[in-house]
Amino acid sequence: MSEIKQGYKQTKVGIIPEDWEIVKLGKLTTVETGKTPLRSNKQFWDNGTINWATTTEVNETYIVSTNEKITNQAVAELKMKILPINTILLAMYGQGKTRGKVALLRIESTINQAFASIKPNKNYSTNFIFNYLDKSYEKIRDLSHGSNQDNLNLDIVKALQIPLPPLKEQEKIAEILTTWDEAITKQTELLRAKELQKKALGQKLLSGEVRFDGFSDEWEEIRLGKYIKEISKKNKENVELVLSVTNKHGFIAQKDYFEKEVASKDTSNYKIVKKGNFAYNPSRINVGSLGLLEEYEIGILSPMYVIFECLKGLDKQYLNYWLNTHNFTGNLSKFLSGSVRDSLAFNDMKLMKIKLPSLPEQQKIAEVLSLADDEINLLKTELEELNLQKKALMQKLLTGEVRVKV
Repeated sequence: MSEIKQGYKQTKVGIIPEDWEIVKLGKLTTVETGKTPLRSNKQFWDNGTINWATTTEVNETYIVSTNEKITNQAVAELKMKILPINTILLAMYGQGKTRGKVALLRIESTINQAFASIKPNKNYSTNFIFNYLDKSYEKIRDLSHGSNQDNLNLDIVKALQIPLPPLKEQEKIAEILTTWDEAITKQTELLRAKELQKKALGQKLLSGEVRFDGFSDEWEEIRLGKYIKEISKKNKENVELVLSVTNKHGFIAQKDYFEKEVASKDTSNYKIVKKGNFAYNPSRINVGSLGLLEEYEIGILSPMYVIFECLKGLDKQYLNYWLNTHNFTGNLSKFLSGSVRDSLAFNDMKLMKIKLPSLPEQQKIAEVLSLADDEINLLKTELEELNLQKKALMQKLLTGEVRVKV
């Protein structure tokens, strides 16, 4: 055990300065949750104007808008609270790594029951508490283990131990960390702007609205089935890397995303997917569960996935970009079918039409869009570096390892 420096003490949350105290979150804040109005009641949803936040929106530091809105009638009948700006939101459950994440409201909003809302009392710094909860993400997640669903609850949230310096020091620490948050927000905005530019460029290039010098041949409108072929090879090679296709990240390793084994123990009936293959989840393609495998040489997918490859005459990168345009997503609903849940059969996908230039022009378009991707990836790398810098700073400031002058 390392020696404790003079002026510091050992506590349940680690070594902190002697003039700091440990307080349960429920003692210094108001902790509550929200509700989900009945989906079948249109009076709760149609033409709604009240923000309603769900844990799908907790991936950013600040929540500045919500995907869904509810009506005043829903708020009144269900006695829902409209939370003020600067309320801390903590995800008690959600898909993948959502559980345990925190965000700050930058708008007034209601929330669903997957969130805990945290409103500090006057004598405590909201930004200090927010940053401490953000730093403690992994520890907070671990508190949910052992229950049937690995969820957090209000009692667990209220019992969280928070190390607190005097208020002036809380505010100074929060001020320093806010500088990093502002830089991260600015970088995020640059990234989003670049992504929107690329999307607009892609729409123009992949529709033929804008063409490069040296290309004047007519584009051919054909059905996809002419240039794509389904692959359905069972896992007889004992490949162990189990993959999934997500709407945000494309191909991912299941163990990294779900943090636990979700695949069957016997994967012999899983399908082999190789670098350069496409795959999609038939019942989730309408929300973007489709991708081109580029990061891994080989992996396996659940039998429910459809895997296919491009034939000669269709550049796989060109197709990958086309699949992310409105030309594909906007027409997708016409080809979906299913009694319980809409899905896209491969034979129906083959019927979809695509406008194709010559192979050299396809490759030129893909090359230009790839350069735009390189710029986006550079911005993402810079953003990740800012996040790492802030994380290191949080570790020192929020434990009192480095003291600030007030």
